[in-house]
Amino acid sequence: MNKPQITIYIPCLHYGHFLSQAVESVLAQSRTDWELIIVNDGSRDDTAEVAARFEAADPKRVRVITHTEPRGLQVSANEVLQVARGQYLMRLDADDYLDDNALLVLAHYLDQHPDVALVYPNYIYVDEKGNFLAIEHRKKVGKEAQLLDLPAHGACTLVRKRVFKSIGGYDESNDRQDGYDLWLKVIDRFPVANVATPLFYYRQHSKSLTGDKERLLAARARIKRAHVQRNSGKVQPRIVAIVGAKNTYDRLQNIVLTELAGRPLLDYTLKAAFDVEGLESVVVTTDDPRVVEYSEKKYPEVLAMLRPPEFSAQGVRESMVMSRVVSDLEREGCYPDIIVTLSVHCPLRQGRHIQQAIDTLLVHKVDSVVSVYEDYELHYVHSTHGLESLNPAMHRQIRVEREALFVGNGAVRVLWRDILTETDIAGSKVGHTVMPYWDSLQIKMPQDAWLIEQILMRRQRTDEFLPEAWLMPHES
Repeated sequence: MNKPQITIYIPCLHYGHFLSQAVESVLAQSRTDWELIIVNDGSRDDTAEVAARFEAADPKRVRVITHTEPRGLQVSANEVLQVARGQYLMRLDADDYLDDNALLVLAHYLDQHPDVALVYPNYIYVDEKGNFLAIEHRKKVGKEAQLLDLPAHGACTLVRKRVFKSIGGYDESNDRQDGYDLWLKVIDRFPVANVATPLFYYRQHSKSLTGDKERLLAARARIKRAHVQRNSGKVQPRIVAIVGAKNTYDRLQNIVLTELAGRPLLDYTLKAAFDVEGLESVVVTTDDPRVVEYSEKKYPEVLAMLRPPEFSAQGVRESMVMSRVVSDLEREGCYPDIIVTLSVHCPLRQGRHIQQAIDTLLVHKVDSVVSVYEDYELHYVHSTHGLESLNPAMHRQIRVEREALFVGNGAVRVLWRDILTETDIAGSKVGHTVMPYWDSLQIKMPQDAWLIEQILMRRQRTDEFLPEAWLMPHES
């Protein structure tokens, strides 16, 4: 056959029962200048038989690579990259399948836009049997999405092979989220684009990798950390963490020093801060001399500052408090480039969450980053005829990007010093870092303190975390 323009590869691990539909969707493409590589990644089901059948039927266009043991997406992708003949490359997951015109539309876009590194489509959610669930309408790059912190789907994105080669392929130290790794590497150097047409079918089922939210978030954090480390030079930003420790709430008397699971509340935030790489100093700002005394005695490396009483009055903005603290630091000769603000009321937040927020600020072109958790509940707003769904896809327990709801959890805020004023702590471009729900709990009333203490005691006993899966939509 002539040299194909497009290489599609399908990695398959124990998905033999889905594989036929995926391959047949490639065979049905209206654009025919493609080759298909099926990677049997150590499957113990009928994947080998299914793959061999398609290879025998069309050996000029279909090839099979077999691993005796699972080697993972990244290794499989790099192996394909070495042998791919196409100018463009696409991964198709074995449990998904393409629209007949997917290659026609996406390849035409890259043909017509030679400066664009990759292009990705909208897609259709289907259930295990292929029944329609919802359509994902991704925000249009350059129009609806100026900040590129929501990556393309790892699968069914068409990428120029030379772009893959120029960034060195995939990092094989990651065990998942290969598309996120690719995204961060590409957006630093090349334009990207998307099309508004739904061009593949994304299957939702119990074994889907994306259903494991906790592991997904952890994988993205590792990839982001590696990206920052790769791009770090000799000169590093000076980072200061400021812990807000107001201690004069009517309903929460002496909350900062109240013991939870055997330790004062303040300790959990300070321990998390000490676990972060590169912090130049940690500052505790409080309205209570007892907190200053405790901090200086227990943590001599911490700078404890007693704020003026008027800065703890009701209605005082966080930006006013932080601006005052930073001004005091600068008068003493400490000039931070990045400020991390931490609420003492979030003791389940850990150092890795703070680190990810800092990394997000360094990776993306934003002024500040806030920590959030994603809300998977069905929400309503009052409209002309009564209640109207704010995220209607949740009727079918499907999370779509345009309906995603994020709740600020108050755990971490990171910002560049030069955007901080007495009236602004966010800037014009705000990024986000997602934390699991159970790590996001705040103490706002005494009942919250009781619940959080139970979780802290469980962690101390078992070093386990409440699974994020408990918060995900249930299977219908």
